[in-house]
Amino acid sequence: MEEYKNSIDEYSNASRIQRLKSLYSDWSRMRVTNERGYTANLEWWKGVLMGGLDSVNPSTLSFTFDASYVRSWQHPRLGQPKALGVVISALVSDGVLLPLSEYLNGTSNTLPRHSSSLLNAPLEWLFASLGLGGEDSIDDGDSAYEKAKGTYVIASRVRSLAGTVVDEHALESLTRRLYTRKLFALKYTLSHNDADLLIKWLCNDGNAVCTHEGVKIVDNRSQPHSHTLTTVDKGVIGMVAALHSISAQIDELEANHIKQRETTHAKRVLRSRKALQDLLHKRLDTKESLQGVLLKIEQSVGDIEIMQAYERSNDTLKAILKAPELDRDRVDNTMDTLADTLADHAEIDNAIARPGAAGVSGEMEQEIEDEYERLLGEQEGEKEVEQKKEEEEERLEGEKQLQSQEDIQQSTQDATSLPTLPTPPSTDPVVDKVAETM
Repeated sequence: MEEYKNSIDEYSNASRIQRLKSLYSDWSRMRVTNERGYTANLEWWKGVLMGGLDSVNPSTLSFTFDASYVRSWQHPRLGQPKALGVVISALVSDGVLLPLSEYLNGTSNTLPRHSSSLLNAPLEWLFASLGLGGEDSIDDGDSAYEKAKGTYVIASRVRSLAGTVVDEHALESLTRRLYTRKLFALKYTLSHNDADLLIKWLCNDGNAVCTHEGVKIVDNRSQPHSHTLTTVDKGVIGMVAALHSISAQIDELEANHIKQRETTHAKRVLRSRKALQDLLHKRLDTKESLQGVLLKIEQSVGDIEIMQAYERSNDTLKAILKAPELDRDRVDNTMDTLADTLADHAEIDNAIARPGAAGVSGEMEQEIEDEYERLLGEQEGEKEVEQKKEEEEERLEGEKQLQSQEDIQQSTQDATSLPTLPTPPSTDPVVDKVAETM
């Protein structure tokens, strides 16, 4: 709780001490003199109290408002808050908290407006504000505390957990929807008291049936008889309890067996271990037998539901076939009359047809055929023109290529037919022939 209180700004921030002082005072009579301040204090405490419950006890479904709880809000300088009873009364009025005794004795998960003296506080304030009761008619902090003392159910938590239970069992078989109270509490890790609160909520909503012999989670889509704890249900609950007991014994025996194996005693330990093994095998055989019986019971219940579905389908079909509209003679007469009516319609349709309609239709068909042939011919002509155009272009392109080749050849021939030019005179020095002969 101290850690949670330190997370609140008014507690951790020294500059907010005056605000906290106002919150810790007896502000109950401000409802007449300063309604805005009263509402601000009340809403602050509502949020803080519910936040404290979520922080300190997040899993419990109830809490007790008493002197010990008030002391948990002790402040080193301001002492204990003096108007918490007013806050509890307001939470009850809002339906956030439900007085335990009235919840367990009621048949609804919402309390009637006149069921609790705590719910009369708004009326007392109204009379006082109208001057009909005077300021003295409003409870001070001490009086509000005395009226509010007690145990309360936290409605939102029970509602949420009940929804989880219903969702988990929506598609479960019969044997998985039957519990003893102890097994139900173990499954959802609840205390005995919290398990009773949850079961009560489920029963009030019609989602469970409960007796001192066990609990049955109801499938609301099933037959009305499933909303009672039948003899078969009680037998299955007994078998489920026995199976759980056997399983617990097996777990204990296996633990002891493991422990025995870790020791090194001689024959005594061996005899003890042998006895444990024999007992363990017997319990395992018993467990298998019980599981087999439960499986057969579950199968039989499923067979019953199938037969009931067949019977309902048969009864429904019989009821439909008994309708006067489906009488055999009436059906035959209706079909004969329908055939005659259709024949009359065909004769009338032929009689009112226009004379010469067939001729007109034939001429129209011929015109359509001629138009189609003309369009087809035009399309073929366009294709021929396009094809000739492409052929002409290809021919011209070929002629161009041929002409280019001829021009190249002619140029080559002209180059080879040119006359031979004379050899230029030698540049060597002239030698005197006379000198050479000498």
